[in-house]
Amino acid sequence: MTNYLLTLLCVLSFLIPFTSIGQNSTGDEEEVLMESYPNDHDFYNFYIYDSVEYSQSTPYHALHTHLDFLKEDNYHPKVAARVFPTKVGNLDYRIELANELKLVFAAKGIYVNTLDLPLEKNYIEKNTQKKRYIIDSKIPDIYLIKVGDRWRYSSYSALKVRSIFEEVYPSYSREFIKFISSVHKGQKYVLGLKVWQWGAILVLLLALYLTYYISQWLFSIIIRVLFSKQENPNIIHLLIKKYSSPVVIALLCLLFHLALPLLLLDSYIMLGLSIAVKFVFGLCIATFLFRTADILVAQLMFSRKRFSIDRHLAPVLRSSFRLVALMLGILSILKVMGYNINNLVTGISFGGLIIAFAAQDTVKNFIGSIMLFTDKPFKVGDSIIVKGQSGIVEEIGFRTTKIRTFDNSLVSLPNNLAADNDINNMGKRHFRRFRTMLSLEYGSDRHKVKEFIQQIRTAIDEHEITKKEGYQVRLYQFAPSSIDVLLNVFFVTDDYDIELKSREELMFTIMEIADKVGVNFAFPTQTIHLSSEDKEV
Repeated sequence: MTNYLLTLLCVLSFLIPFTSIGQNSTGDEEEVLMESYPNDHDFYNFYIYDSVEYSQSTPYHALHTHLDFLKEDNYHPKVAARVFPTKVGNLDYRIELANELKLVFAAKGIYVNTLDLPLEKNYIEKNTQKKRYIIDSKIPDIYLIKVGDRWRYSSYSALKVRSIFEEVYPSYSREFIKFISSVHKGQKYVLGLKVWQWGAILVLLLALYLTYYISQWLFSIIIRVLFSKQENPNIIHLLIKKYSSPVVIALLCLLFHLALPLLLLDSYIMLGLSIAVKFVFGLCIATFLFRTADILVAQLMFSRKRFSIDRHLAPVLRSSFRLVALMLGILSILKVMGYNINNLVTGISFGGLIIAFAAQDTVKNFIGSIMLFTDKPFKVGDSIIVKGQSGIVEEIGFRTTKIRTFDNSLVSLPNNLAADNDINNMGKRHFRRFRTMLSLEYGSDRHKVKEFIQQIRTAIDEHEITKKEGYQVRLYQFAPSSIDVLLNVFFVTDDYDIELKSREELMFTIMEIADKVGVNFAFPTQTIHLSSEDKEV
């Protein structure tokens, strides 16, 4: 009797693990509970259902159960549907939801390999302190929750899948994409892709090729219409030349990105193509911003309005705009690729502040350069006097202005000093004045003095470049040793050499008039008168 009891206990001990643990929490079909002991983790519960092993112990396992068992080489839709709550429709409906959500992930560019899925059984969301995991910020309504010892999609998420799917895929493509995704057998593969996929790719590339040329043609027409009132027609050609390629290629990237989910490619291929398309799209944005710098400089240079810039400012502005555009372009690429650039922007701002403090003089000189070019107090070739330095402006650079003095030395003046100080621009004069005193001897005949003054006036009127109005030739004063005649005359020239030549000609003419009239120029003299007493001594 004892032997029979021992045998019965052995049989019962063998059956107990299967009967006690074999009942699943969903109640659909019988499943077997297994235990796994991965490295550095507590054990995870694994189940056998539909002849395959799966787990829902963590968000990582739940999402992989959903997506991995919908692959063509591992297609078990009943297992994938177990990640959805059983109270949401029947099994066929949950299988349909699993496929639709997979297509939504593909359309949104969400791939399981790129997600940082937690491997914690009791994962807690930081913001809400709940056992919840949002798959991606792009679709916040889709999230996993823990029910009992399993992670699955929430009932709310399951109810939202259909509406999100309809938002992502247009009505004309839904049935097609569902039909294609439902066909899993009897399809031939060529170089890793199905025949229909190669055909779809060929049609897509042909459509993009035609779209490229049509878009360029339409873009040029739109630019000509929008800028038909542009003052300078060269700007229109420049806009078409600079913007046509980045705008059209960005449009093609957008169309390719929208069509990519329809190809139903492997997730690794989809991920690679998605990254490549996003990078090219970001590169187009960066190129657009970079070329905008050239457009702005060209527009300012050719503008006839008051804010037009000098040609010497163009290199400085172009370099500055390009630097800003390059930084914005890099940030745009990172943003399109999915990186969080908020911390990077903060770091750049803080770093820029530090650099600005460390290079205050350079910044001041740069701002001074902008002020010099915009206000235009002088230009290259002008004769100026600033801060005690006088000479001809040879170069207005990014940091300094170079002045060639009349001693032929070269002075480099920081632009911030040039912008902040009074500038006497001799080159801006419309006329060059010649003012002097003609000193005649005491005792000169007054009639001869009158004749002398009159002939000088005639000589001024007959000179080629003297201003015929506003000059003065007048008897001015009785000086201690001479009778002074004021000569104040203007030469119509902005060239210093011509001014000196004209002054020389007029002075020689005055000397000839003095000889002809018979008056003499005085020089400082002093007469000493002695008293009679001094003479007797």
